[in-house]
Amino acid sequence: MWCPVCKNEYIEGVTTCVDCGSELVTELPEEIDPAAPQVIGSVINEEIGNKFIQFFRYSGLQTCGLMPKEDEEGFDIVVRGAELDRALTLVQTFANVETEDEIDYNAILPVIEGHMEEIKQEEGKELLSDLRNEASTVYVNKKDKYTDLKFSGYSFIVFGVVGFIFVAINLSGIFRLFNNFSMCVLGVVFTAFLIFGIVSLKKASTLKGLVSEEENVLDKVQEYMDEHFTDEYFASLDDDTLPEEENFFHVTEILKAELAEAFPLFSKGYIDQIVDERYGEYCDRKAE
Repeated sequence: MWCPVCKNEYIEGVTTCVDCGSELVTELPEEIDPAAPQVIGSVINEEIGNKFIQFFRYSGLQTCGLMPKEDEEGFDIVVRGAELDRALTLVQTFANVETEDEIDYNAILPVIEGHMEEIKQEEGKELLSDLRNEASTVYVNKKDKYTDLKFSGYSFIVFGVVGFIFVAINLSGIFRLFNNFSMCVLGVVFTAFLIFGIVSLKKASTLKGLVSEEENVLDKVQEYMDEHFTDEYFASLDDDTLPEEENFFHVTEILKAELAEAFPLFSKGYIDQIVDERYGEYCDRKAE
């Protein structure tokens, strides 16, 4: 009798290891070299085997591959000894069996393929969502820039003026919180605030004249899109043979080219943004 944990040998009649308390077994399991390749199952051809390899790699296994069988057609799926238990557990879960002897790799292929397709679809949706979110932040229109610059300018000037008042009160002796050196440093900081504020207001003034011009063009672009970019038109451009993310690129590239041709002087960044938003809204409605 043997202890499977301590590897100690006992005489017949003893059932429990005196060192660790484990139940004794009649023989020790075969030692597995953690670095050596271990066969976990067989498939009838390389194409099926590669699908299992892809499945294992998606599941986090670092080492897996195929080996041609020596005496018959087909391939053995092998993994490193250290990952053998993990690989068998994965397959048993999807095969819905309790032991590795019950696994028929060729029979459970549809289950594995279905799982991989779900993963790809989920990754595609996440990628599509990320692309839409990124597209919506690519371009900032001149009205928003003007508003931001104006707000920043006034904010810097207000902080600068309040800061100078604080420095003046401190230097006048009404109250003293800091020494003269600290006041000099604060004076430089508040001067920088005033300079930043004035520069921001000048930039805002430069943009102010362009805001109404851009809004007029944007109104025309929106009118064009309302008239031409309808759900029916989007549906006519959809290619159902493509995955969702590829179809998104396919359709939006057509729409962007059409809009750029109709408004050649309009910002390409803004065209990309509004087309992605408009078609994205259609995709969301279609999915409901």
